[in-house]
Amino acid sequence: MRNRTLPAFGVAAATAGALTLGLSLAPASADAAPASRGHRTITIEAVEKGTAINMVDVAPADSALGDQLIGTGDLTGRDGRKLGTSSFVGVSTDAKPRTAELLTFVYELPDGKITTAGTAKLSPSGPVFDERFAITGGTGKYQNASGEVRVLQETVEQAKVTFEIQR
Repeated sequence: MRNRTLPAFGVAAATAGALTLGLSLAPASADAAPASRGHRTITIEAVEKGTAINMVDVAPADSALGDQLIGTGDLTGRDGRKLGTSSFVGVSTDAKPRTAELLTFVYELPDGKITTAGTAKLSPSGPVFDERFAITGGTGKYQNASGEVRVLQETVEQAKVTFEIQR
């Protein structure tokens, strides 16, 4: 097993498979439709930049299956104001490099944490990926949260992210 520390130039830069997310903690928009059973949906849009990334290349050397990408990032609003941090683990789920990853994220926000998980199919051209990840839980204000986060990973350094949080 070989560890490599990579420069922080975008959470997804190392494998083009990790998400680069950001978060704007504005209140829910007035047009957010209530969900069923008394739940309400909060929409949050965001941008994120990686601060530390480490890649673990597991044997055999000619296969990407099981390779890992572990990292952290700073979450900022569209105005550039820091809102929190993110931590993630990505595991390659294909023997071919940069094709598919299983991703888990924890977003630490001022009012609590949000966790997400899912898979991403990586594109060799165009956006790196455009996927929806399940919100698997949360703490604080986000306790019992569900919903999804859509990530349009336009480049390895930039992503458009939309959280649809149901509480």
